Amino acid sequence: MPPKQGSAGKKKLSKAEKEKLKAEEEERKAVEEEEARQKAEEEEKERKEKEKLEEAEKRKLENAEKENRRQEMLALTDLQEGNQNRLNELNNDRRRKAKWARYMRCDGSPDPTIPGEINTYINLRLEDSKHNDIDSVLKQGDLDLSLINELDYLLEDTPESELDIDELERYKSRPNGRQELIQLLKHTREDLQQLIQTKLDAATVMILGQATDLCDTETFNLHYLKANSEICLCIWGNLSKNPRIKLFEFKERGFQFEIPRLLTLSDVGFRVLLTQYDHYSSTCKSYYPRKKKKEEPIEEVKEEVQEQEKKEEEEEKGDEAAEEGAEKEDTEDLMAMLRQMKGEAPPEEEEKVEEVEKAEDVEEFEDPITPAWHDWRIEPPEWEDFDEDEDVMDLRANHVLGGVFHFNLMQLPPQPKTVNNWVITRLVDPPVIEYVDYVADTMNPLLNKEGASPSQEKEKAADTQKRDEKPPIAVTLRLPMGCLFTEEPQVARWDDKKKHWRQDGFTDFKYNEETRMFSFKTAYFGTMALLQDAHINMPFQSWELRPHKTNSAVLTIIAAIIEIEIEIKDAMCCLSKPDDKPELEHIKGRWLTPKDLIKTLRKAGINVFPADDSAKYVSIQDKHPVIEEWCYEQIALAASAYAFSWSKWNSETQDREKLLFQGAESLEDQPLPEEDWSLFLMTKRRSLKLKMTEFDDAYSEDYAEGTAFKSNLYHLLTEYSTKDARERIMDTNFEFTDCVHQLLSATKVLTYA
Repeated sequence: MPPKQGSAGKKKLSKAEKEKLKAEEEERKAVEEEEARQKAEEEEKERKEKEKLEEAEKRKLENAEKENRRQEMLALTDLQEGNQNRLNELNNDRRRKAKWARYMRCDGSPDPTIPGEINTYINLRLEDSKHNDIDSVLKQGDLDLSLINELDYLLEDTPESELDIDELERYKSRPNGRQELIQLLKHTREDLQQLIQTKLDAATVMILGQATDLCDTETFNLHYLKANSEICLCIWGNLSKNPRIKLFEFKERGFQFEIPRLLTLSDVGFRVLLTQYDHYSSTCKSYYPRKKKKEEPIEEVKEEVQEQEKKEEEEEKGDEAAEEGAEKEDTEDLMAMLRQMKGEAPPEEEEKVEEVEKAEDVEEFEDPITPAWHDWRIEPPEWEDFDEDEDVMDLRANHVLGGVFHFNLMQLPPQPKTVNNWVITRLVDPPVIEYVDYVADTMNPLLNKEGASPSQEKEKAADTQKRDEKPPIAVTLRLPMGCLFTEEPQVARWDDKKKHWRQDGFTDFKYNEETRMFSFKTAYFGTMALLQDAHINMPFQSWELRPHKTNSAVLTIIAAIIEIEIEIKDAMCCLSKPDDKPELEHIKGRWLTPKDLIKTLRKAGINVFPADDSAKYVSIQDKHPVIEEWCYEQIALAASAYAFSWSKWNSETQDREKLLFQGAESLEDQPLPEEDWSLFLMTKRRSLKLKMTEFDDAYSEDYAEGTAFKSNLYHLLTEYSTKDARERIMDTNFEFTDCVHQLLSATKVLTYA
């Protein structure tokens, strides 16, 4: 057969040739793999070098930032400490002068801080029965109230560490001497309060004993009224026993009450004692905030945990050091081999990295401790819930306004009788008020009981027929003119046994806002008060702090119901608006210290000053209290040249460590247009001016053009201020700064607006 075409040209490879080709292929693959390996090693080396360089640059930037923050915060701290030292010197000097002025007083008034003097004064007053007439009691009552105010001022104004009274040296050596001293002063205050009430009762007894001599010539009943700026005593005595008399009104005080038929036929008297002060609420346990007690961990367990954490940290540091050392050796060896193979000099980047690595880390600035917070990590305290009956008033949620009023039913003492030329009087010893026990039949539990037994049903029917004999007493009163009631007031009576205000026993409430008349029916006589929701004006709608000139500004707060303006000048401030509330005319324009203005406004019914536990009753912005306090301090430093205002983004940004507000340089005493305002962001470590505005749709933390972040708000504002604004800030005195800071800290506008 003829051979196939092409088969002659194809040569069959021998075994040796095949092995040779295979070896060549394997060698080629090995070369390629080696090249790939070397390339990967070079890429890995370059990546590590790049990461190392980036890490070194990052560390360098961090060190620069730390050093910059450290310098700025040290400068800010020095400024604040200097202001605080001058303020402390001023306050210490003021307290020394007040103490010396008290020592030099020669008006016969006792020093309430000297137990010997004040105890002698109280005992002599109690033993003195010759000066129980109402004129003497009211005059001495003014002195007693001034002594109480003096003690209050001493306890509030003097720091506990500085409470040093020469006459009480024996308390200093005791472990809890200062606390015992404070309790002694509080007991003295309570004794003075009780003295005032005791003397008013004695004056009441004297007036009741002279009822026939003081009776009204038209009605032949006792109608007596005597008052001063703090106390008003009104007494009506039933001498005529006229059943047609159904009510009586003290027109001078706008107080009216009904007289049940049963009482028109009895020898009784009604006393209405109105006082501008409230000496009862402070004895109630709900008057003060109560912190929840946290279980303290066992000390041994705590020490074990600390030792374990310390051991773990040391092990982690050792592992990290070993890894860094091994990585450094591998890198150095590899770089040395490559340089040896290629004959190249070490790159400049490596030298740069080594130089940066040699730089030591800058020491972190330790944040200053604020007075209320000893540690940044400490969270705000939790507060105890109100756990009383529903009829008991929570004084954390409600405030007594307008003082208190005593509405008492008393037995008329035997009246003097004239027989021939003799006046015969039956003496009552001791001369004390004899109160008449009167409780309206509506409070009889039998009348309100359902499903009673047959015998109880008969008794209930008999009582129902007589229930009109002791009806509830209808009372109508005009609200105190010095207090602003923004809603219908609540009325409560004082339970002297359990020391709290109660709301049971009151019905048929009516309130006329125009005439300011409030009426109700009460089943009880006793001590009563009008109360209002303490947080009715919270949260605020908006706020603004605008400068007038150096060391002068105005704080505007639009609260939930009322809008107020507080003028600030140096160390003093005053209420300047609203203009349409006649109840506030007596305090408008009065220049006071921030503490006194806060007390005055609260007493007048304007509470825009949250308490420590107000967050329990009001929805607020959850912001870290330490950052908030820092912000108020730094706003106060710049308040002579910058205006500040609320921002909607502060509530929409849920991060509690970010505070947002508006600010603008304001050197002219006039409102600013919207385009002048800028947004500022403040955190624990940074403060910056944002590019976005209040009216943007989306939130962004981009810097405003031409600006950079600073470690604190004060340096941010001074860095980007005009020369005139910086001069104003530098000229701001420490008293103005403290006044603004106190008001901002008291209103907490960044969390309650």
